[in-house]
Amino acid sequence: MRIIFCVTNDISPDRRMHRICQSLQEHGHEVTLVGRKLPKSLPLPDFPFKTKRIKCWFNKGPRFYAEYNIRLFRYLKKQPADVIGAVDYDTLKAVTRACKSTGKKMVFDAHEWFEEVPELEGREKVKKYWMKIAREGLPAAKLRYTVSPSIALKMEELYGTPFDVIRNVPLLQGHEPSAIREDIILYLGVLNQGRGLEQMILAMKEIDAKLWLVGDGDIREELRALASRENLLDKVTFKGFVPHDELPPLLEKARIGINLLDGTSNSYRYSLANKFFDYVHAGLPQVCMDFPEYRRLNQEHHVATLLPDLNQFGLVYAINHFLDDNNYWFTYHATCLRARKDWCWQHEEKKLIALYSKLMR
Repeated sequence: MRIIFCVTNDISPDRRMHRICQSLQEHGHEVTLVGRKLPKSLPLPDFPFKTKRIKCWFNKGPRFYAEYNIRLFRYLKKQPADVIGAVDYDTLKAVTRACKSTGKKMVFDAHEWFEEVPELEGREKVKKYWMKIAREGLPAAKLRYTVSPSIALKMEELYGTPFDVIRNVPLLQGHEPSAIREDIILYLGVLNQGRGLEQMILAMKEIDAKLWLVGDGDIREELRALASRENLLDKVTFKGFVPHDELPPLLEKARIGINLLDGTSNSYRYSLANKFFDYVHAGLPQVCMDFPEYRRLNQEHHVATLLPDLNQFGLVYAINHFLDDNNYWFTYHATCLRARKDWCWQHEEKKLIALYSKLMR
């Protein structure tokens, strides 16, 4: 089966799509991942699947989405394919049009609850536009799946179409992470609003450790300025974007992972972040929010301290408890090593292959 997946990012950082494309390719399908070529895009590594990058004149805002979907539609309608996959709403319009005009089967992968992301907070006209795209496109999809049971349930209620779940879990490696760590608190991910990064930096006044921010994003310079104003640059290190294959040594050096989110966004509240599982696979106990998916998983394996909110006192206490009590930390570390055997791509891949086998019938 020939499958084309479409995203609006530049492909490089999208580990979910790397895993999905590689698994389907290894199971006999011919897979192409289509994304965007940005001015700062680096050359892509040699993936086992095909890739295509589309260059646009505009790189953000409504003009970008319009241009990209026009270019994407023109590309898709010329391609020999059996299935076209739209990833999130921002590729759905082009994919829906292409599938209708060519008779190809459509699938939809929601990486987040798109209309509830913080960027759309208070922007009702924009939110209604994306919901209109979803209402028109989702019923035509032969297969729909997303990253967490909570988002699957919410989207099914909203659009009246069932969603399956494919979680963002890493491939289980044979190497077992050591318990020998340094007093480093690590954040892995995009530096954006609503991720508790400002609160974490301020909390470092009362924490005797280093904070590593691994990733890049819109508020990097604001965070650096905050750390400078508070005289915390000796404690806070901005690592920038780190390629996936260079992450394990960083994760396995740290003592605590953080996954802090602002609960005012429903997309965040019902999310299931990649970093949650990345920390687990690195044997890295974490502090994260007491949101439905993390609570559900923590009941299976106690790998995290859950916070009801971003209260400064609670955040400082939770982190210092891990730093000050070695037995407490080691109990969580050992649980992570057990949990990673259950929460791994080897299991999730079987669900993915089973879903796509239905399209061949």
